[in-house]
Amino acid sequence: MSGRVFRIILSERRYRFQPEALRAHAPRRPGVYLLLAGDGGAPKVLYVGAAIPGRGETVYAALAGHLMGNLRPNKTDLLKHARDLYFEFLAEADVSAPEDYLDIAGALAARTPPCIKPPGKGLASGRYDSVSLEVS
Repeated sequence: MSGRVFRIILSERRYRFQPEALRAHAPRRPGVYLLLAGDGGAPKVLYVGAAIPGRGETVYAALAGHLMGNLRPNKTDLLKHARDLYFEFLAEADVSAPEDYLDIAGALAARTPPCIKPPGKGLASGRYDSVSLEVS
């Protein structure tokens, strides 16, 4: 195994975690997303998720799942941590395989540990000894 550096660009801004913003801004493609608390001051990362190709997942579908209560953490879980909820997403990345999204999500979670951990074994594919990010 070896290390991997991913070059990524996050969305230009954060969007309110509400249906209108999802419909208007959430990508209808696979990728990585962050759910954030925005109660004044610097945003706090609540959750980092990955929508993986091949599973029919898109960032839009995953975010809608959290909002509608079909995925954990759901909106009720998130509101326990903050009144104002936001999302941002991976706008661009040099991915070459679906598992790359897991590795990017894992590296983002390692940089800023989220308040809510993903279920199961967590993020990262295990294909690399180390994963780092160059964020533009």
